[in-house]
Amino acid sequence: MPILRPLACLLLLLPLVPLHAQTPSPAGGGQVIAHELDACLAEAQWQSEPALACAREAGIRWEEEVERLGARLDKVLGREARLALEASRAAWEEGGEADLALVEAYHDQLAEARLGDPELLPLSRQLHRNAVWEQRARFLQRLLEGLEEQRPDPIREVP
Repeated sequence: MPILRPLACLLLLLPLVPLHAQTPSPAGGGQVIAHELDACLAEAQWQSEPALACAREAGIRWEEEVERLGARLDKVLGREARLALEASRAAWEEGGEADLALVEAYHDQLAEARLGDPELLPLSRQLHRNAVWEQRARFLQRLLEGLEEQRPDPIREVP
């Protein structure tokens, strides 16, 4: 029954598909995190424990990416925009905690109803947690990209 495990995993992860379909691929660190997670999951052959380790590592990296992007934005924004960024960060942390609580409750209900492969539920839970962080990182990355697009080209000297 080796085909059943990947199929069960795909069914558990199906709710994550719209997230990736609706957002542009992240630039820089986010793209690396996503590719490395995919490679790690392929190497783990979707076996529950190794795949969960891959997802946990990616989760840590998404959290670090959110911090890195927030710090970059903080350096380039003006005073008012920095204050707005701080307010946004505080609101997102509160909302992010609520989203993570929803992920936990959702997976607890799946486990209670005995839906899905019990060995894969921790992986699904972690990947959903990662999606919360990834979404914030993508938002911050889009803001940075918008600033870079608005930056005037340096004046070129004519020889």
